[in-house]
Amino acid sequence: MITAQTNGSSGGDFLLSKWFLDFVGDEGEAMIFYAAKLKWHGWSVSYASWLRYNPASGVLLKSRFQDVCLPVVEDNLIKWNDPIFGVSGTWRSMADRIKTRLFDSEEGCVEWNCYQPASKVQLKIKDKILNGRGYAEQLIMTVLPWKIPMDELRWGRFGSENMNMVWIELVGKENQKWLWVNGELMHNFGIKDNYLSIPEKSLILNLDRGVVLEAEKKISAVAGKLIRYIPGINSLMPLHFLMADETKWLSRGLLLAGGEKFADGMAIHEIVNFRPLL
Repeated sequence: MITAQTNGSSGGDFLLSKWFLDFVGDEGEAMIFYAAKLKWHGWSVSYASWLRYNPASGVLLKSRFQDVCLPVVEDNLIKWNDPIFGVSGTWRSMADRIKTRLFDSEEGCVEWNCYQPASKVQLKIKDKILNGRGYAEQLIMTVLPWKIPMDELRWGRFGSENMNMVWIELVGKENQKWLWVNGELMHNFGIKDNYLSIPEKSLILNLDRGVVLEAEKKISAVAGKLIRYIPGINSLMPLHFLMADETKWLSRGLLLAGGEKFADGMAIHEIVNFRPLL
């Protein structure tokens, strides 16, 4: 675990540990779970959310602050149990862990740990058992997020029977991007909302963006509730950050190799626009 050591009074001892776990089932259902804990200037708060998509009923979202348990890692197994939501699950790794430092400065850093680029998942929701595929990552931040110089953020993950891909792009004055294909870091590629191109592998991943899982000003919505636990935090956030637009999709992905179908699977991916007012 990284210790929060940030310079300057604006940062204080900031530490955010945020988990993202997802699930895609055989019947087209998908779920995303967030579990996070934030410490700053002596304040401490935890947060959990559960997004559930069903082709018949659409998207349902539950969220809350406090009384949150973070996932537990045991070798290649991740366990998470949330009695309040009535959900428990296990994520069993099907691919090697990948990690990198996304940002580093005198004020802090962002460590990204993708424990499971591809997972075999079993969920228990009340008395119902669901089996499917998934993904698991942890983000650890010791820098205030609005101190990261970026205008847009793209992130996504794709999984099929024999392929997994994870990508991140920070768009700003100096663009940074990462893409792993079955754990191998690529060096020549392009990332768009509806496709990825990888010339060095002669691969193209088309994303249909068939289901919109989220389309909102999520940071503003969360910050509006967070002030109850960390007074004044929203007033410290720059307006462009507070009003960021986020869109998240569940896509059917078609992977082409040399123009021919190579694999198909499901992807969850997003774009966050931090300059919506410009």
